[in-house]
Amino acid sequence: MNMRELLLKALELDEFNLAVVNELKGNPSKITFYSNKGEVLLVILIGASLEFEKLNIAPSKLKIVSHVKKLDVLSEILDIELADKAEDNYILISSDDDLVAKINFINKFGDKTNFQINVKKILEGTHE
Repeated sequence: MNMRELLLKALELDEFNLAVVNELKGNPSKITFYSNKGEVLLVILIGASLEFEKLNIAPSKLKIVSHVKKLDVLSEILDIELADKAEDNYILISSDDDLVAKINFINKFGDKTNFQINVKKILEGTHE
């Protein structure tokens, strides 16, 4: 699909924002978040630790716990509640000495999954 088709499909599904994951040599390398008007909201350069497992995360109960202020905007972009803390079903955004941030997923049992997004750089978007 081209970008126009992706945006139309998102609107058809009543989604207001769109995330496009680019890959380099078969591995995720960048996530670009777009508004339904095609405006770039946020771009992050990433690496990912992938292990195939069932995530056991209930999307309807998902929250974001962020310790990286620059990435708090993901709550608005993804339309997921930003919380100070959560017990289960949340995305944990934490700082790291070697990275801008690590994004981990905590399942409904309160366990960290083996899937991790390593944020290497935050590029500017049009989102304020």
